[in-house]
Amino acid sequence: MLRLSNFNYGAFFGSGNSNQSSSIYRNLLQLSSIRSGAYSKALKAYYGKNNAADTAKSASASKYNYSAYAPSSELTKVSKESSELVASSKKLADSGKDSLFGSKEKYDSDAAYKAASEFVANYNETLDAVSKTANASVRNSANSMTRMTGIMTKSLGSIGITVEKNGKLSIHEETIKNADFDKVKSILGTNGSFARIIGSSAQRLESAAETQNRQSAYGTGIYGRNGSSYGPYGYTGSVFDGWF
Repeated sequence: MLRLSNFNYGAFFGSGNSNQSSSIYRNLLQLSSIRSGAYSKALKAYYGKNNAADTAKSASASKYNYSAYAPSSELTKVSKESSELVASSKKLADSGKDSLFGSKEKYDSDAAYKAASEFVANYNETLDAVSKTANASVRNSANSMTRMTGIMTKSLGSIGITVEKNGKLSIHEETIKNADFDKVKSILGTNGSFARIIGSSAQRLESAAETQNRQSAYGTGIYGRNGSSYGPYGYTGSVFDGWF
């Protein structure tokens, strides 16, 4: 049983009043409140009110949440167009037996022209998409693709694909249909062909656009909004979470 004579109520409740009888009286009232539960209710009411205020403040601060930042429409467009360029380049450079250039005897120049035209259209649409974004990483990826096109200008021209002054491609139907099978295949239909190289470049471009888009959605740079990081391997949460 708790003995009043052995308990320092003044120290426990922080009274500090020199009037001992008054101090003991007040402390006994507090002890009675604790036993009856009134003191506990008062504490809950007090801290509940403050917690509610803190929650409201936190909710207000969280209006700057990640979902509030939409991905860039320009980068999304680059990702979409470059993905389609990857697909059309694979159609040309596929090395299977039923591929466009799988057999010289079964070569269909009309089908080859159609696939090459789709490739050219996707290439131009990708450049259009890139031109609408100022993102340096995406533009650098696109530049590596256009440099290769510049190197291949003469070879492409020999089968009816022209590199225009603005960097885009155009295709001449009659020329490519009448071009030598082996020449068309070497430029568009092998693993080391122009189409395959552009497909690889377009894949890197798509990856760059998606990475930059995620960083744009979560914040700017490697550190996103609210101190979170986003790198090439995805959202990693707060950089400092492990410290606290």
